[in-house]
Amino acid sequence: MKPEISQPNRLRKTLRTPGLIIHYISSVMGVGILIIPGHAAEIAGPASLLAWLLLIAYSYPFALIFARLSVLHPDSRGIASFVEHAFGNYWGKVIALFLLLTLLIANPVLGIAAARYLSKLVPFPGGATLLLAGYLIMSCSILFNLLGLKVSTRVQGVVLGTLIAFLVLVVSAALPQGELGNLTPVAPKGWLAVGSAAIVCFFGFIGWENAAPVAEEVIAPERTFPRAIFWAVLLVGLLYFMMALTVVLVIPPEAQYSDRVTVLSTVLSIVGGQEVARVGNGVALVLLLLTTNAWVLGTSRVVYALSRDGILPSALSRVSAKTHAPYAALLFLLLGYGAVVAVVVWAGKDEAELITASSAAFMLIFLATFVSALRLLRGNGIRRCIWLVIAVTIAILPFFRQSFLYAALVLGLAIGLVHFFLRKQLGGPRSKVRA
Repeated sequence: MKPEISQPNRLRKTLRTPGLIIHYISSVMGVGILIIPGHAAEIAGPASLLAWLLLIAYSYPFALIFARLSVLHPDSRGIASFVEHAFGNYWGKVIALFLLLTLLIANPVLGIAAARYLSKLVPFPGGATLLLAGYLIMSCSILFNLLGLKVSTRVQGVVLGTLIAFLVLVVSAALPQGELGNLTPVAPKGWLAVGSAAIVCFFGFIGWENAAPVAEEVIAPERTFPRAIFWAVLLVGLLYFMMALTVVLVIPPEAQYSDRVTVLSTVLSIVGGQEVARVGNGVALVLLLLTTNAWVLGTSRVVYALSRDGILPSALSRVSAKTHAPYAALLFLLLGYGAVVAVVVWAGKDEAELITASSAAFMLIFLATFVSALRLLRGNGIRRCIWLVIAVTIAILPFFRQSFLYAALVLGLAIGLVHFFLRKQLGGPRSKVRA
């Protein structure tokens, strides 16, 4: 039965501070606590803790800029709205399509990662079967988001709270069994390795920008965003650092690389044995599902905004009168994710190729946002934050290498699509659509 439609171009404000905190944490905390602490320790040893402290400190101004922009322009277009207000309608639409294409490429990584943890609990073949399982997980997340933001946030909140309590319990049980001797030598691979570890740790903080597309659904954004970002950064930072410290103290330096990377199950196996480690695989699966739900939510709002602005078909902007969810945009993601996974299966690749294809694109999108913030935000304090994150982002860019080729292709496709759609609608050159 087709959902009843009401105000097809309007989303409803339902998100308060607790709900926005849940969305922030769900967007960020996934691989950052499940994989990256072990990878960073492998690169820099105990000195990786310094990289974590630096990135935790950096993440607040990073997140604060997005929060301040979301308060100034609470719009489901998110980053595209910021760029549009700074540089005009044309570039706003280019960034909107660039972001959507990047999200469609990157999001299936979460579903496939969840499928890998699922395969540890319920063994099934890898290859195309694993990729299909990842797509099915993405599809379930889409169906979950059809329940609406209010219901999905409540469910996410209960599950996330339970998982955080479990992680705190794991750290509390594991740290007393740690060896202080593991802290020496502090920098076994030299102090320059801290920089390499920081590049890896940075990916654990991608996600603060995912709250921008839901800004239109936030109640009193001028109060809600500052409160939510403070508590979210504080909670995520504490959890990340405590897990990183646990990895350094509990997992022996001579442990195999695979054991150092799958940190939750490895720590649990040391603390309670292999049977307890299976619990870690289950927790990791659920945590990845929460992150998947949050990213599907944000991506659906980008589709909705592009439809409302006339770039995508107007039918995709329809909102359910019952759940207030943009159901047409969500169902569109079934096709978008399906096309991406089908290409990966056809090419005989895995999710590593999707990470490579999207990582530099994300950094370019962030850089465009920060440059836009220089034009939009006033105040010495916030402008110092902007210059700081611009400097760090530019310093990180050279490490992406071949990923820039993919980013250039995706950006070129976005520019081409904007020209095609706008000229088709208005029958004129680019100059007619700048205003």
